[in-house]
Amino acid sequence: MYEKELDALLPRCFEMYDFMAKHVDQLQHLDAIPELKWRMAFQSGILSFEHGLSSLKLIADGFTSSGFALMRPQYESLIRGFWLIYANTDAWFGKLSTAGKVGPDEIKKLETPLIADMLKALSSSDAPAHILSQLNDFRGINNSAFNSFTHSGLAALVSNSVGYESKLIYDALRNCNAVAAINMQMLSILTGYEEAMEPIRKMHHHFVDCLPIVHS
Repeated sequence: MYEKELDALLPRCFEMYDFMAKHVDQLQHLDAIPELKWRMAFQSGILSFEHGLSSLKLIADGFTSSGFALMRPQYESLIRGFWLIYANTDAWFGKLSTAGKVGPDEIKKLETPLIADMLKALSSSDAPAHILSQLNDFRGINNSAFNSFTHSGLAALVSNSVGYESKLIYDALRNCNAVAAINMQMLSILTGYEEAMEPIRKMHHHFVDCLPIVHS
């Protein structure tokens, strides 16, 4: 069950990522907002995009465990981008600006907070509430699986041995496509050009079959 659905979904996911790649290329040619935290947030979004695309390629080639392992950094890179934009990060950027040459020991002192702490900080910020709700829901559903696959836990060990159900892969891809779509919104907003959002609105309509169904 779901084998046919997965076979149909995979090529559509690649089409969606091709669309996003072209959009990202256009965004990178715009004059980005010069403020440091916005530029860092943009780079975090680029990293999220790369993780998502790599995850899709690995899964399509049959390396499902490795593909699943990249879903967590895809999600966390997106959260970090929102945290950089909306949370009160003045103290953190103060440390960053006075750090000088950062070596292996010093970099640990400049690490961003844990994802749970970032989400908590975002909950009292001006970040879009509907997006935060989606990101919190996504973490609530997938966090334990993320931990296992990212750290090669028991779920990853068993699944890699007995194989993955098509529905599990199908649902995971659609959920992570939603993360990728939110990431495209963030990257577009970070350019400061309102018209940069228009292709993303078209993407949601054209690739609705790649995204999870949202029940109101």
